[in-house]
Amino acid sequence: MKKILFFTPFLIFISCISTQKIESNSINANSSLKIGFASCLNQEKKMPIFNTIKAEGFDLFLMMGDNVYGNSKSEDLKELRVAYNKQKQNFDKLDFDFPIEAIWDDNDYGLGDGGKEYNLKEKSKELFLNFWDIPTNDPRRQRNGLYHEVLQNYNGKSIQILFLDTRTFRDNLKPTDEKGAVGKERYLPFPDTSLTMLGKEQWQWLAKKISKSVDYRIIISSIQILALGHGWECWNNLPHERQRFIDLLDKSNINHTVLLSGDRHRGGHYQLKTKSNKIISEMTSSSLNVPYSNPEEPGPLRIGGTYSKENYGVIQMYESKDSLSVMLKNIKGEVINSFKL
Repeated sequence: MKKILFFTPFLIFISCISTQKIESNSINANSSLKIGFASCLNQEKKMPIFNTIKAEGFDLFLMMGDNVYGNSKSEDLKELRVAYNKQKQNFDKLDFDFPIEAIWDDNDYGLGDGGKEYNLKEKSKELFLNFWDIPTNDPRRQRNGLYHEVLQNYNGKSIQILFLDTRTFRDNLKPTDEKGAVGKERYLPFPDTSLTMLGKEQWQWLAKKISKSVDYRIIISSIQILALGHGWECWNNLPHERQRFIDLLDKSNINHTVLLSGDRHRGGHYQLKTKSNKIISEMTSSSLNVPYSNPEEPGPLRIGGTYSKENYGVIQMYESKDSLSVMLKNIKGEVINSFKL
C-alpha cells in the first residue's frame, strides 16, 4: 500500500505508510486541481467503484464518514476494531496513490445515529486517529472531537476545507411519531434551542475559521445540512442549529459556499439563497458500495432528482479558468449532477 498522506494547515504531514513527500501546502497539480469526495464504504463488500476513482488522477480525496461499518457496544470495541482491520487489508490491496483526509459518521463513530451520549466515543476516536495515521502533534489528538481545517493553494487561489464533527457533541434527536412516514421516517425537527449539533467549542472554532478571507470555502458535514423534506438524520433535526449555520455563512466574505455531505445512500444537489443573496450549494455523495433502492423523496431545495446507485464526487479547478466545478459521478465516471462557481 502506498502511503496515505494527511494534510494540515500550512504543513503536510506524511503518515508512516506513505511513499511521497510534499514540502508545502500547495497541491502539486498540473493543468487542473482534482479533489474527490465520497462516503459509506462497507469493508465486507466489493469495491469496484475504486477502479474508476483511481483512474481520475485525484490530487486529494475526502472520506466523509461511514468509512467503515463497525457499530460497537462492547467496552473493547471489538466490532469496530475488526472493521478497521478488514478495511486496512482492503486499502492495502487498492494501493491508493492519492492523499486522503477523513471525518467520521455514525458507523465509524461506533453507534448508529449516535451523538454525545455514546460512552465509548473517546476509544472509537483513538481507533479513527490510529487508522488514518493522524500525527501525534495534530490538534485532533489534543482536543475533543475530530473537526479540523485543511488549507491549500492552487494557481494563486486559496482553498479552505473545513471538516465538521456531527457526532461528538450532538444532543439527542426527537424520535418520530410515525415511523416510515414520508417526511418523518425516523426523526422530527426538535425546536428546543438549548440542544446543539456542534457544541460550544466547535461553534466558536467554526466562526473563527469562517471569518478568514479565502477564495473558496468547502465545508464537510457527514450528514446533510440543506436538505428538507425527509425525516432521516440531517441538520433539520435541530432546525435552530441549521439556521445558525446558514446565518454564519451569510455573514462570511464568500458569496458562494460549497457544502459536501454523505450518509444518505443517495446523492443529490441542493441549493439555498441567504437573506443577503449569497448562494450555498450542497452536493451529497453516498454511497461507495452500499446502494439502497429507496423511492424518491421530497426535496424542496434539491435541484434534480437523487441518485441511489454507487457514486462519488469530484471538485475540479482548471489553471486556465477562474472557476470551480463540483460533480456527482456514477460507477462508470459519468456525470450525474453538477454545479459551478
